[in-house]
Amino acid sequence: MMLGMHPWAGLSDDVRLGVLTEWVTADLVDEVLAECGKRDKKPGALPARFMVCYVLALALFQQDSYDDVAENLVGALEGMDEAIPDKSSFTRARQRLGAGVIEAVFRRLARPVAPAGLDGAFYRGMRVAAVDGFVLDVADTPVNRAAFGGPADAKGQPAGFPQARVVTVTETGTHSSTGARVGGFRAEEPELAIAMAGSAAGMLVIMDRGFPGVALWKAYTQARAHLLIRARSSVARRPVKVLDDGTYLARMNLAGQKGAHPGGVLVRVIEYRAGGARSSGC
Repeated sequence: MMLGMHPWAGLSDDVRLGVLTEWVTADLVDEVLAECGKRDKKPGALPARFMVCYVLALALFQQDSYDDVAENLVGALEGMDEAIPDKSSFTRARQRLGAGVIEAVFRRLARPVAPAGLDGAFYRGMRVAAVDGFVLDVADTPVNRAAFGGPADAKGQPAGFPQARVVTVTETGTHSSTGARVGGFRAEEPELAIAMAGSAAGMLVIMDRGFPGVALWKAYTQARAHLLIRARSSVARRPVKVLDDGTYLARMNLAGQKGAHPGGVLVRVIEYRAGGARSSGC
């Protein structure tokens, strides 16, 4: 080891992420780093391959400190837990790595993984997936607040951390994501979902009532996906044709207006009651 080099500088070959190592292999990480043009240039600095594992571990151990996460990664390696770099070293290494590498790793791995016949993963030969959205707190910095925004109080002042809005397409049988989009706090979830339509080809995709819309419906059906969407009864309330099983065909309006619109799409409506309230599924 070179004089002045931190003892962690060469340990990336030994770091493991438990069961994730089956997918996040050293070869895959090296390929992504090469594609993104990330090479270790500073002698003694934390290596890029190690930092990929470390950033993934931060997600696995969200409640732990930087030091604790580092110990989880190298605790099994003799002597390494006594030489944990300081927080500023991790911060600089994360900045050198950037977000693009982690996104590229995700794109490589984002795919359905359920084997044929897995309970809950298929319906009539189609893989079942769900589209859903949520928000995540991000570090409270001026840059993040400008980029993402966040909740505000009645006076328009920030109330809490900046937040990123995330929408994913997830295989229901395994919880494996096949696509994801990240936007600001005020991003529209249907717009983020539309951008992922291609990742749902051939699947039966379930969505909640915040998503119905003609643009989304067209995007997913053009990508050869099938949709089952929980919707308010006003979204497609005027039957065009009643079918023998009691369901009916109706025209979905453009954006949830009460009146059907000529630009809408024809959908099949299944009415049901949940908790005494009347709802529909398209």
